[in-house]
Formats: sequence, structure tokens, C-alpha cells
Amino acid sequence: MLERISKVLCIMIAVALIAPAVSAANSVEIRGQISNEGSIHEWNASTFPAFWHNLKNDLRSETLTIDPSESLTSSDRDLDENHLTYIVQRTLKKYKVQSNKGLTVENGLNYPEGKVVQDGTHYGLVGFFGAKRVAVKGDTSKLTKLIFEQGDTAEKVLTVGETWDMGEGWTLTAEAIDARTTPRQAWLILKRGDKSFDCNNVLHPNEVCTYTEDIAGLTDVPLFVTYVDGILSSSEGDIVILKYTWLISTDIKNIKTSDKFGVFKVKTANDTHVIMKNEHAVSLDQNAVVDLAEGIQFKVADKSKVLRFYPRKVIKLESTSVEPEATPKATPTETPEATPEQPVSTPTETTTPEEAVRLKEAVENQETTSTAKTPTETPRTPGFGILLAGFIVTMTAIVHKKTR
Repeated sequence: MLERISKVLCIMIAVALIAPAVSAANSVEIRGQISNEGSIHEWNASTFPAFWHNLKNDLRSETLTIDPSESLTSSDRDLDENHLTYIVQRTLKKYKVQSNKGLTVENGLNYPEGKVVQDGTHYGLVGFFGAKRVAVKGDTSKLTKLIFEQGDTAEKVLTVGETWDMGEGWTLTAEAIDARTTPRQAWLILKRGDKSFDCNNVLHPNEVCTYTEDIAGLTDVPLFVTYVDGILSSSEGDIVILKYTWLISTDIKNIKTSDKFGVFKVKTANDTHVIMKNEHAVSLDQNAVVDLAEGIQFKVADKSKVLRFYPRKVIKLESTSVEPEATPKATPTETPEATPEQPVSTPTETTTPEEAVRLKEAVENQETTSTAKTPTETPRTPGFGILLAGFIVTMTAIVHKKTR
């Protein structure tokens, strides 16, 4: 009896000492639906959550298709050349200044045609191997990152001389603000690195500032949009309130016919869509992980008599830190003027651009239903394993003493 008790206690001691050293997984696998002997030949954002999907507007743009002529059995595991197709189709999304204020953006897109017009309402948006990308000036063959986009209710308050760091070297400075003149006005300076740009010179409340630039072979590309929600006086001086800010990167991915992405070769690249096909045969060998492109893979089951596989993408998890709370801005006071203005909201402290992007992506990730759960780490009390081990050793001694 004593021997059995001692063995159990020894196992408990080992578990207690090892458990604190076990760390949470640092990656998560996002799976698509399983194809069992050719039961599925196509995946989109509904059947493969790693593909981009904007749930609010039900925007999706990616499909991965296996030619129906492929038998997909355990005796025929090869996908022939040009039988695996990846398609990116452009979608159109409203600028927030349009959806919230009904205002337009210079050289934006119209709807539903998606043509560039002087007073545009939309911009092009796609998923590219699961990553959200902006189609520059509506061209799906020219993709870039959306650096920053304010939420519908977010505000940014700037005092005179204050600079807003929006990411990737872009800053916006309130060079001058006058809340006592009629109409009230603000002078904003947009910078990227050492280059400075006036934001439509002097701005007034309820006006849109759009900065355009010639880039990637395109002229007058909208890179930055913001809306002046109000110009007020506060205890800290005159302030300007900005909303619906939108900013894209100047790092453009140009996609051309014959470009290669993993196993794929681009067959078509134009304004509205990109089509790629596998350049060589792709083998779905038993227990294989087949790299397709940009982190997208096929995972094949370890079964010799059945061909069972699914698409997947493994996402590395990054640790996050809590940002310290910022000191609230002083509450502004209204300065009387001869001409009445539209009501403006009280300025509030907003999150940083990086935090706003992170929160937006987190919301979109929650909107997308994944078959894989993100592992979470359970906090442990430091030294708990050692205390438990000590307790078990003591109990062992007591039991041993009583049995003597």
C-alpha cells in the first residue's frame, strides 16, 4: 500500500514541477473545409476562414478552386498543371466620410462600376492570400496596405503645433488653427519622412482634405483622406477635430502576367481581378504539408487508402502589451461667431493609429468564424509548483510515518 501511495505522490511531484514550465502555443492553424476523396473542389471566405472577409458589408474576394476533372483519390494524388486556380476579385467599399457624411473623395471610385471619378464614394478592397489590401485607384493589379482608418465614432484632436503619427513615416501637424475668425479655419501639414505637403491649404469645418500623388504609374492617387469635424477653442488653445481619416501605404505590389507566387503563375492581372494557376503539378502525398503561396497550404491526412486534405494557414501569435491611459484633453469651450456652424462633437482622446488598426483587425478576426481556436495562456502563481511539491513531500513523510 505504501509503495502505491509513494508512486502516486512521485507522479504528482513531477507534474507540479513541470507544469509551470509549459508555455502556451505561439501559433494557430486556421483550417478550411475538408475535402474527402474529392468531395470539395472550391474554397472561399465562407469555407476557408483564412481568406479575407468583411462581415459587416459581406465583402469577400478570394476563391481557391480545383478543376472538377481531377478525380482526387488515394490512387491519383496529383493536381495537374493549371488545375489549381486562385482568383482575387475586387470589391468596393465606401469611404467613411461618404457613409457617415455623404461627402466625396477626389479621384475615388463610383458605384457599382468602380470607375475613377472626380467625386468618388468608394475605394477598391481585396483579400490577397488572406491579407486585406487596397486596390490602388481601383486597380486590382496594384495592391497596398491600408495603414490606418478611423472608426465611425473615432476622433483625433490636435492643438496648434501638435503632430499626429499615423504610421509608416506619415505624420499630420496642425500648423495653425483660428477658432475666432469667420469661418473658422485650420492649416494642416501632411508629411512622409522629410517631404511635406499642404492638405488643401486652409480647411474649414465640414470639409474633406484629400492628398493625391502620382505613384506606381498612376496619376493623382488618393493616399490620404480626413474630415474636419470641428474647429473650437479650449483651455489649451484652439483645436481641430478630425474624423474618418484614411491612409494607405506607398509601398505598392505590382502584379503582372507571368509573375509567380509560390506554385502559382499569374495568368490575368487587370483592374477588376487577378487569376493565377499552378505552373507545375502539385502532389498531395500522404501526410504532406504542401506550400501553395504566401502561407497558404494543403494539409494531407496520414491515410494510404483515402485522400483527405484541407487548406490551412498557420498564424504566428504575437504578444501584446497594454498601452498606458492617456491624459484626457481639456474640454473645449464654444467661441461665439457671427455665422452659425453645424454642431460639432466634443473632442475626446482617441487611440493611437497602431492601436486603432490592431483593434479593427481584432474585430474582423472575431467576425470570421474559424475552425481553429486560439490558444490562451492561463496565468500561474509564481512558485506554485514548488509549494505544491513541498506539500506533497510533507504528506508523503506523514503517510510513511503512520504506516511504520
